[in-house]
Amino acid sequence: MTTKLFIFILLLLCLQAHATVFLVSNLNEFETALPKSKAGDVIVWKDGNYEDLKINFKGNGTAEKPIVLKAQTAGKVSFSGNSQLLLSGNYLQVEGFLFEGKCTLADKEHVISFAIGGEEAHHSKISNCAIINYTHAESTGKTNYYVNLVGTYNEVQHCYFSGKTNKGPTLVIEYKQEKGYGSGSDVAPSAHHHIDHNYFGYRTFSENGGEQIRVGTSTTSFSHGFNIIEYNYFEDERIEAEVVSNKSWDNIYRFNTFIGNDGGVVIRHGQKCFVYGNYINGKAGRKESAGLRVINPNNTFFNNYVENLEGGDKDLKAPITVMSGLENSALNEYYPADNAIVAYNTIVNSVGATIKIGVGNKNKGKPLVAPKNVLLVGNTVVNTVGKHIEPIVIEDPTSTYTLTDNFYTNGATSEKGFLQIKIKDLVLKDGFYFGKQLAEKSVIDAINQRLLVHHIKLSEKEIIAFDVSKIVGKKDVGVNWIKK
Repeated sequence: MTTKLFIFILLLLCLQAHATVFLVSNLNEFETALPKSKAGDVIVWKDGNYEDLKINFKGNGTAEKPIVLKAQTAGKVSFSGNSQLLLSGNYLQVEGFLFEGKCTLADKEHVISFAIGGEEAHHSKISNCAIINYTHAESTGKTNYYVNLVGTYNEVQHCYFSGKTNKGPTLVIEYKQEKGYGSGSDVAPSAHHHIDHNYFGYRTFSENGGEQIRVGTSTTSFSHGFNIIEYNYFEDERIEAEVVSNKSWDNIYRFNTFIGNDGGVVIRHGQKCFVYGNYINGKAGRKESAGLRVINPNNTFFNNYVENLEGGDKDLKAPITVMSGLENSALNEYYPADNAIVAYNTIVNSVGATIKIGVGNKNKGKPLVAPKNVLLVGNTVVNTVGKHIEPIVIEDPTSTYTLTDNFYTNGATSEKGFLQIKIKDLVLKDGFYFGKQLAEKSVIDAINQRLLVHHIKLSEKEIIAFDVSKIVGKKDVGVNWIKK
């Protein structure tokens, strides 16, 4: 096909689209244009600063022709006060808006929500949007989210979130509870949301409830989510022990970057989740950074690279923590991390014992139930800073586990299956250490067997060898109109 023919066909397709563009500059104009909008149409909001606008974006596009609501110039349409953006319907897209400045939203009103009343959005997306310092002070006691992600098959992509200081995670996935839903049921609809290439910046809250992302709740923690959280960048989350808190089944967390956070990645509730290919660098000087925490059965952590964690001498903040459960656990308590697979992770120059098994929360006053059938294989613990570390500590001796072909430097353990090696036996390339992992076919097969539910099959190399090219930086994420 010649270039001229290609251009002609492209122009013809554009002419056939018959999209209508509506330019609006206030709520009345928007509410007039919206009922006229059909699949493929675009509503453009004129540049300016707007206060106290509650925008209900409701409509039905198609996969090929979504209805689009966008800023005239990305980043130049800003909202403040009690402004909100709510979506319901199908195949809607929102692009380029900024929420910033004084926030006067009522308690439990969310900045962006994929629902209007009980009517949810599906197959819809927000992208290239930012919410910055649009928050209540912690002292107000008010709770809200920057993004309330409900419905099914929705996306949050290339957005920028920073400066939240009140209760409520930055972004929450919640599952629909139909009339008569019973706590702990597994019948809530799977969400299938995709969260990728977003920036999650400064976030603080002095109590529980300050996560950046929470996927589910304890009430719906047996829901099968099938959400994918990938290629996001998290930094400077303070005080909260969980940067990411998983509370449902069948979710994937992969290829995310975590820099200088006080919390870690925590499978708090739920089963059959995957945490792999993530890069965590804890060095921030606050002595609080945490790693990966495994709670509940049948979860899989592999091929993560964790370094410079500072909080490992504190409870629940080791680079890798495999937890005990509680006897007769309530939904909001702890189930033991039975059948966990922890494989081919690399942990470098971090404080405290690297891997802890059988750590329990005794504050509930219930007997602990140690994890059973934990598999730890091919993990490498590197220490070049001279301080003696224990590569593994078994806190509950009734735990059952298998250790195979794990390696460590500059430490000591009596556990068979953790072998001491010298630094010179590792490869240092571009600041990253690579060990000589011994791939075990049975482990590779077990991981791929678990991944089948997501129609994913990984090669041996993808499972055992950390891929530095997957690390996302600030330049790779967030909006295209904020200097990084």
